[in-house]
Amino acid sequence: MSITIDLPPAMAQEAREYVTVRGTTLERMFLDYLASELKRRREADAVMSRLDELARGTSARLTGEAYKFNRADAYEPETVYA
Repeated sequence: MSITIDLPPAMAQEAREYVTVRGTTLERMFLDYLASELKRRREADAVMSRLDELARGTSARLTGEAYKFNRADAYEPETVYA
């Protein structure tokens, strides 16, 4: 497959210099980047699938009315001192 990328002249020159210094080619640099990005995406998808699975398993245990925080519940009841 052939892909053409249209870069501004200044960026194209900088990219040529960059790959020359790194001892690689623009094609190799792009392919390495694309491979790492696709791997990162697969790993992120796997993590999100696991999170969804855990959420589905946990939500089945939740029953009843949702908890509502009441500040007064955080303190001991007032007592009358003699």
